[in-house]
Amino acid sequence: MQDNLLSKNKKLLVYPTSRAIREYVNSQKEFDTLLPSIITIDELFKKSLYFDNLKLIDEEERFLFLKKAVQNIDLNQIGISSTFTHFIKQSDYIYRFFLELASEGVDIDTISTSDTYGFYSEHLQLLKQIQKNYLDILEENSAIDRLNISKFYKINENFLERYQSIDLVFEGYFTSFEFELIKSISKKVNLNIEFIYNKFNKKSIEKFINYGFTLELNYKYKIDFSNKKIIEKSELLSKYDSLEIKGFSSRINQIAYIKKSIVNLVEKGIEPSRIALILPDESFASTISLFDKENYFNYAMGLNIYTTNLYKIIDAINLYINEDEIKNIKNLEFLNLDINEIDKLFKNNWNKYLTIDMFENIIGFFISKESNKELLEKFNEAIYKLYKLFFTINEKILLKEAYKIFSQKISEITLDDVNSGKITVMGLLESRNIKFDGLIICDFNESLIPKRSVKDKFLSSSIKEKSNLPTPLDRENLQKYYYERLISNSKNVIISYIKNDSEQITRFADILFDIKIDEKLYDNEYKHILFKNHSLKHFDEELILDIDLSKQTWSASSLKEFLECKRKYYLNHILKIKEHEISLKPKGYELGNIVHETLEEYYKQENRGLQSLLNIFDKKRSSNLFLNLDLELWRKKFIEFISVEDDRFKENILVLELEKPFLCEFEGIKIRGVIDRIDKKDDNYLVIDYKTSSSLKINTKSNFEKATDFQLEFYYLAVKELFKASNIKSYYYDLYNMKLLEETMLYEKLDVLKEIFKEFKTTSVSFDKCDNNQTCQYCTYKTICNR
Repeated sequence: MQDNLLSKNKKLLVYPTSRAIREYVNSQKEFDTLLPSIITIDELFKKSLYFDNLKLIDEEERFLFLKKAVQNIDLNQIGISSTFTHFIKQSDYIYRFFLELASEGVDIDTISTSDTYGFYSEHLQLLKQIQKNYLDILEENSAIDRLNISKFYKINENFLERYQSIDLVFEGYFTSFEFELIKSISKKVNLNIEFIYNKFNKKSIEKFINYGFTLELNYKYKIDFSNKKIIEKSELLSKYDSLEIKGFSSRINQIAYIKKSIVNLVEKGIEPSRIALILPDESFASTISLFDKENYFNYAMGLNIYTTNLYKIIDAINLYINEDEIKNIKNLEFLNLDINEIDKLFKNNWNKYLTIDMFENIIGFFISKESNKELLEKFNEAIYKLYKLFFTINEKILLKEAYKIFSQKISEITLDDVNSGKITVMGLLESRNIKFDGLIICDFNESLIPKRSVKDKFLSSSIKEKSNLPTPLDRENLQKYYYERLISNSKNVIISYIKNDSEQITRFADILFDIKIDEKLYDNEYKHILFKNHSLKHFDEELILDIDLSKQTWSASSLKEFLECKRKYYLNHILKIKEHEISLKPKGYELGNIVHETLEEYYKQENRGLQSLLNIFDKKRSSNLFLNLDLELWRKKFIEFISVEDDRFKENILVLELEKPFLCEFEGIKIRGVIDRIDKKDDNYLVIDYKTSSSLKINTKSNFEKATDFQLEFYYLAVKELFKASNIKSYYYDLYNMKLLEETMLYEKLDVLKEIFKEFKTTSVSFDKCDNNQTCQYCTYKTICNR
C-alpha cells in the first residue's frame, strides 16, 4: 500500500487548464487515496526550463524594447502608426507575427522564398529589420522573452528527475518549439500523452505522425511518447443523450432561455455544479450578470469593473472634458465630484505633457474615491505598469493621450466573483477536457463560431501555408475541435443562437449535429422570464367570418397581404388596426414615396436633365436624419438613373402617363391601383413599376405558382382596359441596380390570379395565422399574434 502511495507521488499529471485540474481533484474525492502532483501544461513548460544569468521581461518592458526597435523605421509602409498612443495598441500585431515565426521555427527569409511574386518583399524587409533590432536590444539587456527563448533555454533536469513518469492530457496545438520541448522532456523522464484524433485537429496530430506514430482518425489514444508506443486506443463515440437548439431574434432573449434550461436540467436531477454555460464571446458575461437575480452563476473570467465607483468616475471625467455639456456636468455632481477639482487636475492640464507629479496627483485622487480592497490592489498593479510605459521612455506624452491608455488599461481589470452561484460561466478555452452533465452554449452564430483570427495582418493564407505557418483555417479548425470535444463530453446539450438580418446560426452546426436545425424563433415563449411586468394577452382565437371576398375591391398590396397572411389582412383591412408612429427610423415606404414623387414631377417637366432631377429631389429633404442619410445615398443613384434613361430615350420612347389611377374588373372582381408610369414605343405600351428595394426578385417558371405579388398583372389589366391595347409589356424598374426587369411569367401569373379570384367567391372565410415565421419577423402585428 505504501509503495503504491509512493509511486503516485512519483507521478506528475499535466492538464490543459487549472479548471481541468479542479475537475479531476473533485472526481477523486470519493477515493481515500493520496493524489499525485498535478500542474498545467504551461507550468510544465516553465518549470522544465531554466536560463543562465538572463532576465525574463514583462509585457511593459517588451513594449518599450519594441518601441525602441522601430525608432528609425517607416511603420506607415506596414500599416502601423508610430505615435505612442496608437503604437501601444498596434505593436501587438508586430509582436504576434514575430512570436509565430519563433514558435514555428520559421525565418523571414523562408517566407520571402515562398512569396514567389514578391508581393510582401518590402514589408518583409522592414519586419526583418525590426526583428533584428528587437533581438539585439534583448541581448544588450541580457533579457529573454518568447522570441529568443529557443536560443538560450536549458532543460531543468532537477525538476524532471523528481518524477518516475509524466501523464500529459493534450488538448490543443503544440507549436514546433513546444514539440521540441516535449521531445527533450521525454528523454529525461517517461512521458505518456493522451489525446483525441478527429477531422478537426489533423494539423495538431501531424507532428505525432511525423515523429513516427501510426494513428487513425476518430480514435482516442494514450501513447508512451518516450518509447514511441501506443498504450491504449479506443474508438470515439458521441456521448450526449439529449440535444436542443433554439433561435432568438434578440441576444438578450437568449438569457431567458438559458435560465429556463437551467431549471429544466435541475428538475431532471442534474447537480447545478455539473452544469456550465459557455460564452463564445466572454464580454456577454456582463449582460448576463445584470439578469442573474437568482445568483445562478459564477463567472470563471471574473466580473468587469464598469459598475464600480472608480470606473464610473474615470468615465465621467473623460465625458466631461471631451463634451462640456450639462448632462456630463450633472453626472459629475451625481458622483459627488467637485468640478473645480476636476478642472484643476484634468481640464487645465489636458493638453499639457504628463509629468510624474501630475500623474501621482491624479492617481491619489482616484484611490481616494474607491474603497474596494481587491479593486485597489489590482488598480495599483496596473498603475505600476503604467509608470514604466509613461516615464521610462524619452518620448513625452500629453495628458489626454495618457488618459486614453490609462482608462483602457483600467477597464481591463476584472474582479473575482465572490458571491458566486453553482453554475459556471466560462469561455471556450477554459472548458478544455472537462465533462458536463448539462452544457449550455449561447451565441452559436456564424460571426463567433469559429472566431475569426486577428493574427494574420502581414501575410496571406497561401503564403503562410507555403511557409509552414498556421493559417486562419488551421485556427478555425482548432476551435471546431474544442467545440466538438466539449459537446461530445456532455450528456445534455442546449444551444441557442441569434437569427436576424445580420446574424445566423453557424454553418458548423450542420457538421456537428446530425439533425435538421429548427429555424423557428422562440423569443415570445421565454422572454416573460426576464420581463414579467410586461406580459401581454395574445390574440389566438380562430377567426371565421361570413364574408364574400369577391365583393371587396382589391389593390395589389392588399391582395399580397391576404395571400401571405390572412390574419394580417384581417387586422389591417377589416379591424383597421394601424401601427404606432414611435420609431425614429424611417418607414419602408417613406423613401419609396419620395423617389416616386421626384420622378413624377421630373417627367412632367419639358426641360429634363441631371441637375433638374437633383433640384427636385433636394426639395424632398426630411426632418428625419435617418431618412436624410438614405436620401443622400439615393442622390448618387440618380446620376446613374439619368444615364440609363438617356440611353432608353434614344429609341423614341414617349412618357404617356404618370401615377395613373385605375379601377377595373377581372373575373368579376374589382381591382384598383395607381400605375407609376406608362411609356409608349411605336405601338407598344410599356408598363413600369418603380422599385427601390435592394432585394427585388421576379417570379420564374419554378415559383410563379406560389406568387403573392400581382402588381404588374394589375397594371397590365388596367392598361389593356384604359387604352384597349394588346401590345403591352410589364416591367419592374429596379432603381437600386438601375435596370428594367420584365415580368416574363405575366400570362402564367394571370392564370394563377384567375384561380385565386375564383376561390374568393365564397360566403365564409377563415383568417388563419400564416405558417411562415419569416413573414412574421418584421410584421406590425407579430406581438398581437404571439410570434
